[in-house]
Amino acid sequence: MNAPVYVGLDIGTTSIKVAAVNKQLEAVFEKQYAYEYQTPQKGWTEINPDTWVEIAMQGLKELFHHIPADTVKAIGVTGQMHTTVFVDKHGFSVRPAILWNDNRTKESLPAIKQKLQSRKKTKHLAKIVSTGSPLASLLWVRQHEPEQYDQINKFLIAKDYVKLKLTDTYTTDYCDASTSSLYDLHNDCWSKDVQELFDFAQGMYPEIHPASTIVGELSREVCTALSIEEPIPVISGSGDNVASALASGSFETGQPLLSLGTSGVVVIPNSQYQLKQIGKNVVAKLTEEDDSIITQGTVQAGAKINSWWLENILQTADYTSEQATIPSDRLGENDVFFFPHMNGEKTLFSNPNLRGAFIGLSLETMRKDMYLAVLEGLAFGLRQLFEAMKNEEQPEYFAIVGGGAKSDLWIKIFANVLGYPIKRVQTCQEAVHGAAILAIMGVEGSFTFPKSKAQWTEPNPTIVAKYNQRYKNYLKLSQQLVLLGGDGK
Repeated sequence: MNAPVYVGLDIGTTSIKVAAVNKQLEAVFEKQYAYEYQTPQKGWTEINPDTWVEIAMQGLKELFHHIPADTVKAIGVTGQMHTTVFVDKHGFSVRPAILWNDNRTKESLPAIKQKLQSRKKTKHLAKIVSTGSPLASLLWVRQHEPEQYDQINKFLIAKDYVKLKLTDTYTTDYCDASTSSLYDLHNDCWSKDVQELFDFAQGMYPEIHPASTIVGELSREVCTALSIEEPIPVISGSGDNVASALASGSFETGQPLLSLGTSGVVVIPNSQYQLKQIGKNVVAKLTEEDDSIITQGTVQAGAKINSWWLENILQTADYTSEQATIPSDRLGENDVFFFPHMNGEKTLFSNPNLRGAFIGLSLETMRKDMYLAVLEGLAFGLRQLFEAMKNEEQPEYFAIVGGGAKSDLWIKIFANVLGYPIKRVQTCQEAVHGAAILAIMGVEGSFTFPKSKAQWTEPNPTIVAKYNQRYKNYLKLSQQLVLLGGDGK
C-alpha cells in the first residue's frame, strides 16, 4: 500500500507551484508554472483569475500522472494575499482580479482612511489599508465600474477563487480576512462598522474558517476533468506569508522569518494575541484553538530588485557569475547606497509614490559596487521593518525562505546587516509546503515537524560593526528620500 500523500497549491504573483509531500515532508512531486499578469495602465496590475484555475488544473493533472490519486489524502491552498476577485451569483468573475501590488487606488486612500478614522472601532484599520487592499479595490470598482459592481455577489482572495472552482464553496481563512481592511481584529469577525460605513451588502462576505479546516472536496466535474474516481478533501488554506512561516517552523520556534520573493517580507510570530502598532497584524488561526498571530511588514519590490538590476539593466540572466564578482572583503565597505522602495511602501511610510535611488555614486564606482548596493538595500529595508515591529524578546536567529534565499551571498549580507544567524532549511520550507502541512493537519488533526537539515550562516562581528554604521547612514538618507517622495496623498 502506498504511503499517504498531501498536496499543496501556491497561487503566486508570477507563478503557481504544485507540490506533494509525505508526512515526513519529503517531496514526491514538485513543479512550478510561470505566468504573467497584465498592466493595462501605469500602476495597474490585474489578471483574469481563471488563468490560475487553468494552471492549477494543469498542475494537478500532471501530478496525478505521477502519483496514484487514491494516495492523495487532501489538498491545501495558499497564495498571494490581498489580491481581490469579484464573483457574480453564478460563480464567474465579473472583471479581472485586482492584484495586491496594484496602485490605482492611491488617490482615494486619504478619503478612505479619513472615513475609517471617524469611528473608534475602525481607527486601527486606517493604519493598514493601502493600495491593493480588498477594501480599496472594492470601492474603486463601485466608483469606476458600477455595472460590474452591481453584479458582485461575493469577493474572494486569489486562493479562495481557486478553491471555489475546485469545490463550489465560497470560503476564506482568518489570515486573508484579517488583512483585508474589512475585518474586526478585536472580535475576530467581519467588521460590521466597515460594512455600515461603506454600505457593503452583508452577503458579499465569504465564510471564514481556520486554515486547516476541510471546507469541501473536489467537485464531480473537477474529478472528471482530472480523470480521478474519488473526490479529495480541500483545506481552507492561508495566505502565503502564514504558510511560509508554518513551513519554516516559525510558529513552533517563535523565531522571525524573512521571505525573499516578489516582495520582501518580515514575519514576526506571536504565540499570544499581541496587536502591534506598526506592521500588519495577521490572524493565523491554523486550528480552531490556535490564538497565534503574526505581524508582517513588506518591502514591495523585494527580491524583484535583483532580477530588475540583472535582467533589465545589465541584461544578463547569469546571477551566479555576477555575484561571484563581489569579493567578501567588500561587505560593509561599499560607498554606494540603494533605496529599495521602487514601487511604493505600505508599512512604515504609507506612500505609494516612493521610488528607488542610488546614492553615493562616484567616478570610482564600479558595476560590482552598484550590484552590492542593490543587495544591501533590501537587507537595510527589511532590518528597518524588523526594528519597528520586533518583539520585546530578542530573536535567536532568522529563518529565510523564497527565491532570493538561494543566494549564499545575499544570506551572508542579511546575517551581517541584521547581526543574527540566518537559518536556511534545506528541505521543504516554502509556502506551497506550508499548504501541504495544512492539508496534513486537516486530515490528521495535528502535525509534528520531522528533523530537517539546515544551513546556518553566522554573522561576523567585524562586518556587523561596519554594517551597523552604514545602517545609521542608510536611515538618514532614507529620511531625506521619503521627504522627496512626498506624503503619498
